[in-house]
Amino acid sequence: MTRLQKLATSTFAVTVLLVAIGGFTRGSGSGYGCKDRWPLCHDGLLGGLLPRPEFHMVVEWTHRWFASIAVVLVATTTVYAWRHHRRDRAVRWAATAALAAIVVQAGLGAVVVMNDLNADTVSLHLAVGMVLLGLLAVVVVEAAFAGGTQPVRSGVPDPGWRRMLTVAAASVYAVIMLGSLVHDEYVGGYPLVDGRLVPDLTDPVVAVHTAHRGAVVIVLALLAVLAVEVLRRRRPRAEVRLVHTALGLFVVNTALGAAHVFTQVSSTGLVVAHLLVASLAWCSMVAAATVARRSNARVAATSLAVEPVEAPA
Repeated sequence: MTRLQKLATSTFAVTVLLVAIGGFTRGSGSGYGCKDRWPLCHDGLLGGLLPRPEFHMVVEWTHRWFASIAVVLVATTTVYAWRHHRRDRAVRWAATAALAAIVVQAGLGAVVVMNDLNADTVSLHLAVGMVLLGLLAVVVVEAAFAGGTQPVRSGVPDPGWRRMLTVAAASVYAVIMLGSLVHDEYVGGYPLVDGRLVPDLTDPVVAVHTAHRGAVVIVLALLAVLAVEVLRRRRPRAEVRLVHTALGLFVVNTALGAAHVFTQVSSTGLVVAHLLVASLAWCSMVAAATVARRSNARVAATSLAVEPVEAPA
C-alpha cells in the first residue's frame, strides 16, 4: 500500500469508529453529558478540558475528542493528497469535500448540544456524518487507483451499471435517514407496523415507521438483484465483493432492526450495531459505484489507446 492508501484507510477506519461512538453516545443517553457547553465539558476538570468520573460525561467527552482526532486525520489526508498527488484530481477533490463535511459535522455537533439534542438537528448531524463516511470511502478507492493497485478490466464501459450502483447507494442512504427519524419512537409489531396489515398512517410516527420498513424491503430486493447482475455482467472482482458485502450487511441490519423492535428500542448495543452495519453497507455501495466509474474510465482509455488509426486515403 502507498502512503496515501494507508492514510486514507486509517482515516476511514477512525471515522467509522467515531460513528460507533456517536451511536453509543445517543443510545446511552449521554449526548448531554457535558451539558450545553462545547467543546469543553460543563463543570468538568481543568476548566472542562477533562471530564469528571461520571459515565455520561466521560462518554460525551470521548465522543468529542475522538471527533477531534478524526478532523486532524481528514485534514492530514487532504493536505497529503494535494501535495503529493497533484495529477490525481479525483482523490484530491474527494478528500477536500470530506474535509469540508467534517468541519460542517463538527459545527452541527455544537448545534445539537446547544439545542438540547433536538431530534431534527440530531438527524441532520447523522445525515452529514454519512456523507462524510461516503466521501472517505471514495478517497480510499481513489487512493487505490492512484497507487496502481486496482487492475485494469478488459471489456467495454458500462455506464448503465454505474448508475444502478449509484441509485442503490442513494437508496441505502435514504433507509438510514428514515431510520434516524424513528430511532427514539417505539411502535410495536414486526414485520407489520403496529401488528396491522393497514396501519394508521394518520399518525406521523406510524407513517414514518411504515415508510422505513417498506424502504428496507425495496432496497433489500434491489441489492439482491445487483448481487446477481454483478456476476452476470462479469464485473471486476472488487465490485463483486463490494456488492455482495453490501447485500450481506443489509440482511444482517434488517435482522438487527427486528431485534431493535423486539427489545422496544432499549438496547444501547443494538443501537450501535444497527448504525454501524448500516454505515458499512452504505460505504460498500459508494465504493462499488466509485470502482465502477474508474473501471469504466480505464477501459475507455485503454480502448482508445489500442484502437488502430486508419491511414488517410
